[in-house]
Amino acid sequence: MTGLLDLQRRLRAALLDGGLDGGEDRDLTSLVVGAPEMARTRLAVYRNNVRATLTTALKLNFPALARLVGTEFFAASAARFLAVSPPGSADLHEYGETFPAFLANLPSTRHLVFLGDVGRLEWAAGRALHAPHATPIGLAMLAALTPEQQAALRFLPHPSLSLLNVTTPARAIWEAVLTPEEELREQRLAAIDPGAGGENLAVLHACGEVVARPLSPAAFAFAQALIAGAPFAEALAIIPEGEASAALGGFLSDGFFTAAIPSLSPEEESCHDRTY
Repeated sequence: MTGLLDLQRRLRAALLDGGLDGGEDRDLTSLVVGAPEMARTRLAVYRNNVRATLTTALKLNFPALARLVGTEFFAASAARFLAVSPPGSADLHEYGETFPAFLANLPSTRHLVFLGDVGRLEWAAGRALHAPHATPIGLAMLAALTPEQQAALRFLPHPSLSLLNVTTPARAIWEAVLTPEEELREQRLAAIDPGAGGENLAVLHACGEVVARPLSPAAFAFAQALIAGAPFAEALAIIPEGEASAALGGFLSDGFFTAAIPSLSPEEESCHDRTY
């Protein structure tokens, strides 16, 4: 008797890895009501529906990549990807995090060095779009504290926030390729030098839309430290004094953080981390 887990694994392999003509696939047809030929047809329909659904999910998660490489190539690449990286969750918004790297490393796309960066930016944008709602803090909260209290704060990042370092003009390409008007899209893409340098980006859901904010190297390092949980005073040591106020003001204006809590003392941290 075939165990349920074994049956599920074989069915997934039949749906994602290949056709329905192999030995194990013929075994699966015996579980479908009807003649063997009808069973193979029914399983083939199911397989095509599963693949079409997953390919559509990838296209919705990576619309810029789909436009950059073309519909047919994207669909063929998606079919190869889902065979080796099926979804790990029923939420298809979470499907495809490794697809940009997969697509960028195909032999026929390795010369398109910007693909991986554009894909990572799209993934961050999708994550921001579907992140839980959270109310950000503002400058007024900090202004109400003494300098000593401010120095000890740890900031909690907004759930939509991601920091990215890209080595190509991914943001310009992403914004241009998603331009609705075809003629304007072509003009914007033609004006971009794909060999131009990259930038540091903060991607988040701010003011009702997903934005990708460029950050200076110092502001990027400052944001990284704050997001990692460094006390405010410690993070301030990373950025030149003349840039700190403007950077922090930008972070708070864009809604980078949802809370700022006092740092625990070493003794409190020891108690907090203790397990029983």
